Amino acid sequence: MAPVQETKPAASGYSDETARSVRQYQGAHFGTSLFQVISTIGLLLICYALLYTGLAHGWWAALVLTPLASGLSIRTFVLQHDCGHGSLFKSRWSNDVTGRLCSLLTLTPYDHWKKHHGLHHGSWNNMDTRGRLSDLYSDCMTVAEYKKMTRLKKCLYRISKNPFLTIFLMPPFIFFIVYRIAFDTPRHWVRERAGVYFTNLCLFLGYGALAWLVGLKFVALVSFMVIYPAAVIGVWLFLVQHKFEGVQWTEHPQWNNFDAATTGCSFLRLSKILRWFTGDIGTHHIHHMAPGIPNYRLVACHEAHPVFQDVKVLSWQDGIREAWINVLWDEEARAMVDLRSVT
Repeated sequence: MAPVQETKPAASGYSDETARSVRQYQGAHFGTSLFQVISTIGLLLICYALLYTGLAHGWWAALVLTPLASGLSIRTFVLQHDCGHGSLFKSRWSNDVTGRLCSLLTLTPYDHWKKHHGLHHGSWNNMDTRGRLSDLYSDCMTVAEYKKMTRLKKCLYRISKNPFLTIFLMPPFIFFIVYRIAFDTPRHWVRERAGVYFTNLCLFLGYGALAWLVGLKFVALVSFMVIYPAAVIGVWLFLVQHKFEGVQWTEHPQWNNFDAATTGCSFLRLSKILRWFTGDIGTHHIHHMAPGIPNYRLVACHEAHPVFQDVKVLSWQDGIREAWINVLWDEEARAMVDLRSVT
């Protein structure tokens, strides 16, 4: 059985009773989880089959299915994400097998991503653990650090944080290219490195067979039209769940996951259909507080605990605005400030 990741009570007043109450929502229901996997992956494979069959016969109207396929790809990534936390099934074997299966559809090597994501969960919004490449979208720089830069470095940093680059250009580069190599990975992570290249081999064989059947042009077109919007939306979700007006960063001695979850994560309140496609990952404060809670219990946990009502709530419109603001952490003011306001 996979170990359940536990929460720690915060120093800010969250009681042991609250911690125990939250942990009661951990633990998967096999039937619900299995249905999620079969229905999501099944529908996604059907969409792909219809897309390739339609294009092979010249039915370009089949491309209207790409938004649905993109949404299902996002949901598949969330299921892979749950597997990485050991929360979708009770057994580690079931989670790992399902996660690796999902990785062939999300283009994200499961073991490699799982290891890096575990580091993220152990120290997000901690001033003393910044700088990991895999935390690109949840990391931050302080005003003081920025001011010490040369003019050239400031210019390059501003360019690197331009929303057009970070939201629209970087995601496909990450999913199609960066995830093909064992980036930011120590050599002793043998299993994770092997997982990257085994995933690449499976993708090469699978997409190679598709290219032989329907043609390389159609495979490239369908892959880009499905994965590109899914990657953009997925990166946007991760960004606005960690970078928003009012977010707090803390030094290591004061850092604890309860406070970090409630002040370092947003609650992205979406419609029911968007909640389904995103696997309720917008209830991010609850997820960070207890990663062992499966996606289908996150909202119930939030609603059962009035103490979480003060968490930053964002609509999807708020999320778009937040993603368009470049921010730095002002250690003196203990607040995020717009990069454009700092000289």
